[in-house]
Amino acid sequence: MYVSQNKAIHIALAGSALASILAMPSYGMAAQGKASGSAESMEIEEIIITATKRPEAVRDISGSVSAITGSQMEKIGAESMSDYLTRTPGVVFNASTPGNSTVVIRGVSTTTGIDQGQGTTGYFINEVPLTDPSYSIATPDIDTFDVENVAVLRGPQGTLFGSSSLGGAVNYKAAEPSLDGWDMRMQSTIQDTKGGATGYTGKVMLNVPLVEDKLAVRGVFVYRKDAGFIDNIGTGVDNANRTLVRGGRVQALWQPSEDTKFTYLYLQQTQNTRDNGYQSPDIADFMQKNTLLPETSNFGTLIHNLRMDHDFSFATLTATVTSHQKTQDTIADYTPSFGAFFPGTELVTVAQPAKSKGETYEIRLASNGGERFDYVVGVMHDNTHQYIKNIAVAEDGEAIVEAIYGPLFGEGIGALSASGGLFLNANLTGFAKESALFGEGTFHFNDQWKVTVGGRLFHQQIKSRTVSDGFYTLFVAGALESDVEGTQKATGFNPKASLTWTPNDDFMSYFLVSKGFRFGGPNIIQSTPATEVPLSYDSDSLINYELGTRSTFLDKRLQLDATAFYIDWSDIQLRLRTPEQLNYATNAGKARIYGLEASASFVVTEELMLSSNATYLNAKLDEDFNPGGGEAIVPKGTTLPGASRWQVANTLSYDWAESSLEPTLVLAHRYISSAPGGLISGTPQGGYNIFDARVGVQFGRVGVTAFVNNIGNSHGVTSGTIDPLQLYIVRPRTVGLTLNYKL
Repeated sequence: MYVSQNKAIHIALAGSALASILAMPSYGMAAQGKASGSAESMEIEEIIITATKRPEAVRDISGSVSAITGSQMEKIGAESMSDYLTRTPGVVFNASTPGNSTVVIRGVSTTTGIDQGQGTTGYFINEVPLTDPSYSIATPDIDTFDVENVAVLRGPQGTLFGSSSLGGAVNYKAAEPSLDGWDMRMQSTIQDTKGGATGYTGKVMLNVPLVEDKLAVRGVFVYRKDAGFIDNIGTGVDNANRTLVRGGRVQALWQPSEDTKFTYLYLQQTQNTRDNGYQSPDIADFMQKNTLLPETSNFGTLIHNLRMDHDFSFATLTATVTSHQKTQDTIADYTPSFGAFFPGTELVTVAQPAKSKGETYEIRLASNGGERFDYVVGVMHDNTHQYIKNIAVAEDGEAIVEAIYGPLFGEGIGALSASGGLFLNANLTGFAKESALFGEGTFHFNDQWKVTVGGRLFHQQIKSRTVSDGFYTLFVAGALESDVEGTQKATGFNPKASLTWTPNDDFMSYFLVSKGFRFGGPNIIQSTPATEVPLSYDSDSLINYELGTRSTFLDKRLQLDATAFYIDWSDIQLRLRTPEQLNYATNAGKARIYGLEASASFVVTEELMLSSNATYLNAKLDEDFNPGGGEAIVPKGTTLPGASRWQVANTLSYDWAESSLEPTLVLAHRYISSAPGGLISGTPQGGYNIFDARVGVQFGRVGVTAFVNNIGNSHGVTSGTIDPLQLYIVRPRTVGLTLNYKL
């Protein structure tokens, strides 16, 4: 369902006004045990997270944080980022190929796709960084079955998390094993997508205590087939964009004493897409694409994490060591882009296998709270290696190169440069390391006022080398082989400070100033005949100012939160492309971003809960983007990619707890206004509403839930490219049934 921008804004404002009348609850909250009917039972649940490197209640944090627990995600049917991040204030999820989509927080981005260098949002699993130091290899989108919580920290998180969180961070917290007893859960879903195929899932969790009060193991396995709905008329395959998600985790907990515990986490997940699911608007029939081969995409995440926590009574010492690995293997039809180099070529394919692997070490000491001075201080080190290949093959490439370019370069050029049809073979190897000393300290002047000051002293280095050969290298670089090396180093300090006022238990206000940064790096290509490519691009940074309030009313049944923010972003990194279709990065320009995020939670009765949040965002260039001099490439005032002016999310939840079948009803709505898909070029995206409904009943240990997602069958654009024109759209109306079993 499409709506005009003006109409969409009216819808968003009307939705916000209605939410205000209904006291605007937040999706990330839930009422505590409603059966007793007491005032205390209707208080909104307090969520504790560890994404700030210490256990803290979300609403006690002097910063803009949202969190949603595993049980809350199960209630709304959330399995992946597209299900829960799209309900979070200030966050835009640019859904494209599963496993390679991007998250933008507060509009801090110059693309809705993959950056040439490090992305602007950090992704973490149990606080372990999974954001690459340079070119992004996959976005970990771990299935949320049996997750403890997912926390979204808006604004730069450079003090505690480093370079990988310029705009904010997303931290996935796996549920720990329980020493208390056996536990088991199983879940299965079948669903049908309008105009598409049938999908299904099978998930299981088993918790086993091995030694009483000492040792337990928790295992999770997920098998999920997300049905396709895009037909590829070129390959003749209907519903080609099916994605298979497989994996899980095993976590062990050993607690030799009350003060000490060791945990080990093994996590592995793969996402295999049979054919990338974009639609080609130039095709008459909707939800179709046309390529000469299936464009497969395979992404994987592998984590080994060992952690020790020891309580010294005054503070807790935490030490972690992690081995992290991500992989990708993609194939794409590049005939529209490269076919012009080889007139008569029927097919040009580009394969990109890649791997990112490394180790992260961290030791920190965090006070246990309740004292006049609280603190967390630590050191970290990360080594990451990257391996990326680009292999381009033209069908009958040798003969075509010989026929077309033989007279110019001499006889035998085809065999020399395109043997077997290969006309480009590029290999990138990269190594990055980051070391840092970080800390935050909070001084409580009294029960009402406190000040927090923090910082991160860091040193980072990135090296890369790109070796390529083939006719394409000859065409671009003037030689059959090219060898490009580069190094980038940076040392700096990242500060943060906040002042918080808490006059009573029902109100808190804070003012925060924080700085964020991200890696620069060497470019992996040389200058071409048409483009002067800089040898490297610098780090960029921003300063975030925000003022927030947290308030509760009606015996803690109603919560209202609001945050206003202003961001200055300088030396912006931007991904550019040469006429020869080669990507590189450069720095230029500034951006000014400001906005307002508001959310609330209201337990109306023991059965009824309402939730809503709304975001207003204005994110634009504050000066012309002009890296090469002369006429500006992008003028001042241009809206940043994916920076939708309005976002709204509303949820109504009704639980008949007194009924024997414990029926539940959940109605949800999401709206995002339109925004450009690129800074220089890109397709418009957003400008749509999504409505969902879920009804569930409980038969003893078995729960049954029927659902309809995207009731209005919206085909809103979530991401896209101009050259060639490709649009990723919201999954069409999907109807399904979920069975849950709990031991």
